[in-house]
Amino acid sequence: MRRLAILALTLTLSITLAGCSSLDALGPSGSVEGTYSLVLINGSRLPYRFSTNVTLVSDDLTLYRDGTYEDYSRYASGSSRVEEGYYTSRNGSLVFEPYSGGSYQGAITGRVLTQIVSGYEQRFEKQ
Repeated sequence: MRRLAILALTLTLSITLAGCSSLDALGPSGSVEGTYSLVLINGSRLPYRFSTNVTLVSDDLTLYRDGTYEDYSRYASGSSRVEEGYYTSRNGSLVFEPYSGGSYQGAITGRVLTQIVSGYEQRFEKQ
């Protein structure tokens, strides 16, 4: 009887741990899909003024279920810019590949997505 109890406990623990190995800080599905808003660039809050005197007012990054993304940036001048492309996600690491070419890295932990683009560290938070 004791052996059966130990076996049942071991089996339950194994199933629980196996289930947890597929979980991460993103939740049960490991889903990264959703819209993220930029909150910091190189540790500074928005609006952010670049050395070119261009001021970024806001930026929303949407990751879609089909592996595509859209990054919509708005500037103090009233202009905007949209970058679109593909992304891949594996164990919290992201790779972004804009349709215009090139690629850059990112990472996600919980509700925070961080990208390194052209020497700028960008921190997004999921809406």
